[in-house]
Amino acid sequence: MSDNFNNNDINQNSDPNYWRSFEELYKDEKTLKAKHDEFKEGVTDNFEVNKDLSGLSRRKFLALLGASAALAGAGCSDYRDKGEIVPYNKRPEEITLGKANYYSSTCMGCEYSCGILIKTREGRPIKVDGNPDHPVSKGKICSKGQASILDLYDPSRIQTPLIRRGSSFLSSDWKTVDEEILKVLNENSDKEIALVTHTIVSPTLLNLINEFKVKYPTTVVYSYELFNNSIKNSAWKKCYNQDSFPLIKWNEANIILSLEGDFLGVDGNKIENVRLYSEKRDVMKSTDFNRLYTVEGNLSLTGMNSDYRLRLKPDLQYDFVLSLLNEIVLVKKASKLSIDSNALTELNKFSLTSFIQKNKFDKKVIDSLVNDLVANKGNAIVYSGRTLNEEVHIAVNLLNEVLGNTSLYRDDASSQASSGANLTALSELVEKLKKGVVKAVIHFDTNTLYHLSSVTNVEDSFKKAVNITFAQTVNETTAISNFVLPTNHNFESWGDAKVRNGFYSLVQPVIAPLYNTRQKEAVLLGWVSDKSAGYSETQYLEYIKEYWNKNIYSKVNSLLSFDRYWYGVLHDGVAKVAETVSQSFSFNTIAYSHLKSETKSNSGFTVLLQESYTLGDGRYANNGWLQELPHPVTKVTWDNYAAISESSAKKLSLKTDDLIEVNAGGKKIKLPILVQPGVADDLIAIELGYGRKNSPVVANEVGFNANELLNLSSAKSPWLIVGATVSKVGGTYKVVSTQDHHSYDDSLIQDIHLKRAIIQEGTVEQYKSNPEFLHTKKHNLINIYKDFEYKDVKWAMSIDLNKCLGCGDCVVACNVENNIPVVGKDQVALGREMNWLRIDRYYSGTPENPKVSIQPMLCQHCDHAPCENVCPVVATTHSDDGLNQMVYNRCVGTRYCSNNCPYKVRRYNFFDFRDHFRKGYQKEASLELLVNPEVTLRGRGVMEKCTFCVQRIMDARQEATNNNTKIKGTDVQTACQQACGTEAIIFGDMNDVESKLSKYRNHELGYVVLEELNVKPNVTYIAKLRNTFPEEV
Repeated sequence: MSDNFNNNDINQNSDPNYWRSFEELYKDEKTLKAKHDEFKEGVTDNFEVNKDLSGLSRRKFLALLGASAALAGAGCSDYRDKGEIVPYNKRPEEITLGKANYYSSTCMGCEYSCGILIKTREGRPIKVDGNPDHPVSKGKICSKGQASILDLYDPSRIQTPLIRRGSSFLSSDWKTVDEEILKVLNENSDKEIALVTHTIVSPTLLNLINEFKVKYPTTVVYSYELFNNSIKNSAWKKCYNQDSFPLIKWNEANIILSLEGDFLGVDGNKIENVRLYSEKRDVMKSTDFNRLYTVEGNLSLTGMNSDYRLRLKPDLQYDFVLSLLNEIVLVKKASKLSIDSNALTELNKFSLTSFIQKNKFDKKVIDSLVNDLVANKGNAIVYSGRTLNEEVHIAVNLLNEVLGNTSLYRDDASSQASSGANLTALSELVEKLKKGVVKAVIHFDTNTLYHLSSVTNVEDSFKKAVNITFAQTVNETTAISNFVLPTNHNFESWGDAKVRNGFYSLVQPVIAPLYNTRQKEAVLLGWVSDKSAGYSETQYLEYIKEYWNKNIYSKVNSLLSFDRYWYGVLHDGVAKVAETVSQSFSFNTIAYSHLKSETKSNSGFTVLLQESYTLGDGRYANNGWLQELPHPVTKVTWDNYAAISESSAKKLSLKTDDLIEVNAGGKKIKLPILVQPGVADDLIAIELGYGRKNSPVVANEVGFNANELLNLSSAKSPWLIVGATVSKVGGTYKVVSTQDHHSYDDSLIQDIHLKRAIIQEGTVEQYKSNPEFLHTKKHNLINIYKDFEYKDVKWAMSIDLNKCLGCGDCVVACNVENNIPVVGKDQVALGREMNWLRIDRYYSGTPENPKVSIQPMLCQHCDHAPCENVCPVVATTHSDDGLNQMVYNRCVGTRYCSNNCPYKVRRYNFFDFRDHFRKGYQKEASLELLVNPEVTLRGRGVMEKCTFCVQRIMDARQEATNNNTKIKGTDVQTACQQACGTEAIIFGDMNDVESKLSKYRNHELGYVVLEELNVKPNVTYIAKLRNTFPEEV
């Protein structure tokens, strides 16, 4: 290394004090000691070589090995063979052993219904990817959609209808339950039948429900989502006389101000939002980046990726918006809207200068914000999160109107999702149940009782009626039901969806029902026809086709027959129909009357209830992949907690893992705290979706049920409770986080973040003035090995840190593709998680206002890989196309390779985790159907790591051979690349100088991590550029 080298010269704009936890920031002695140890304390505990060994015989092992070898490398990496399918029990003709088939469908895991392609092998669905033909999701799918395939094979699924007899359930048959339910529906005709659903985006199902209401006239439909846009939509209607908040052109906004709005995370259609947002973060196209300001209480995924972030309690957002309006309208005189005198009088009561002083805001940041908003009229957007009160949304609508930003609302398209879904209707249902006017409640695949945990005596209220519950697994609602009807998984069902005007998509089954389950829509159809017999798997299919023929095909003016048109839509997964939406945005002056200053008491804590990034509203709680996916901000797994600021924790003499009691509106809950950087003082932030009871083995009693704090009776936001009290109750509860696992900081490379510039950043202005600012100093590297000549393809990867958000979708995609097991909370606590790909999160700055840096870390496939030299049995080798390979059957588990890996990306099987987790849960027969046969299952005592999806490379190579062509870099997509919604990951042939990958590798912002070690990694990172002002460089 040259004597004049200094990494601070490389990273001139970054704060050199990078830290991943408070313990690291404050040089905690235990943490510092752990950094000197190769393995996390306890990682080798309870590891006995004579315990839990596999009972697999040598004969069976060799037989399975031979079968695996015969099937290895098979598959299909493109979508030329997309086709249609019908449910089947026997192998259809189109199935070829060892060859993958893909089928178009629609993910129904949430109301946004992304288009998907389901990969099957030998008739078994094994992987879910996005459908590139879908006009909204455009080939991408979130982590929940990826992991939903695990739910298909969940051994905890209900396998037969259940009828309550006394205090217990008895297995029954469909004929019996249908007859008894029809009897209930047809008697007491004067009483209400409540049909409780989630948001319905299926036009055919809506038509069926209308027919059900005709058949049973007392039916009332209650559609809800635990988190929804009802408050936001209500405010929009008061301002513009339209029912739903419009779509936003994120890709056209130069300035974005997000107020408690996690639009890159859980607020809205994440897949579409991140794609549009990242278009203005592409270093290959332009350096005219958008600028993102975030003002929020708890550090969110959007806040992590902001150029400027300010922390503020959610209940103070209204004052902040009116203070901004005062500054822009009255001080700057920059309004494009003529505002009436009464509104001006209200605005005069606010002052931005006073607000800055009172809330200790950085004046320079606020001045920059105001100047940006004024200078970019018509090209800026202010976005308010759905958890805020209605008056905030009205004020934000006015602010956007003042700035002329309505041009960034889409007037040619509207979303069908989240329209009319709210929690208020459920409160009305409970009141009716108490009065005894409801005779039956049909829970249409909703866990209503869990979501209504905050309602006093909610179980007793529902028990006053007959409860009919459709569900895949047992839950809080099935526990009080009279009839439990097991439903098909989405991949066993027919259906359709409309989430955008002019576009319809289809749901088709790719496997016959695994158990004695039925499609819930088909059961409802049977009740409409008043028949308890005659059910068939195609019953609902015929109903859908009839609806499409009458209502959709008639609009297409197709020259094809309906049957040919239908099969074409099945093949593509989506249909385009001529439907125009023309919206005009004329601000309603009546909305001014809602701008009123309020006398507020800011005493006590504010409680903010948020949606879980991984479990949603709790419906994914039994999915081990999602439970074990580290939280994108805190890196916590298998739990929720009360996030609190360091200052508030000190005031209450609290530290992470201490148990507290939160009393909000007379409702109490006990849970542990996590001292989290970036949280506003006097704020408690809790994610919902945890604390499930009467649930399957993975979900049951994981975390704490904070639904009990929801304020459904308030006219304000149910997710925001002010005036809460927090008290320490004694005792601790271990919150497990991966943020300090697999650290680079061993004794040889102490303070590596400072010394070796793992994270390299700059600003847009810095890059414009000096594109080579990262490389003003270079290492003088000397090879001690002879470089290998790669004559054909050499595989490599590039990761653009300007686009990577740290969401974790790539992690789940990798887990599904590569048969990565779930290990459980106890093993994660010991540092034994098996994820091949991790996302490192670093803080810099202060705990109050941290900057966050994100970096995906995986095997770097080094040319001079230090792991290869130390393996005594040559289990780690190098291929002639640049891959660092693992030969599993050679590995004897010395872990020398892991010790010698500077990136800490190798994972060791301390147990056969499929057998170890939840007493063999992952070895249940149904879950064996999920295994990707193209990837070897690893056993106890074996090391593993990222392979660059070698099975996909082998498949592409075989395809090229069959076609008598040479394999190209573009022939292969890794699983993580395919899942990334922002296209931050690029994979291909680095020897192809014209390829997209080579352009990224040769970009001025490209760098490799730990370059000075001269291991020659083949993963290039594109340094993050923050769009901050030049004076901050």
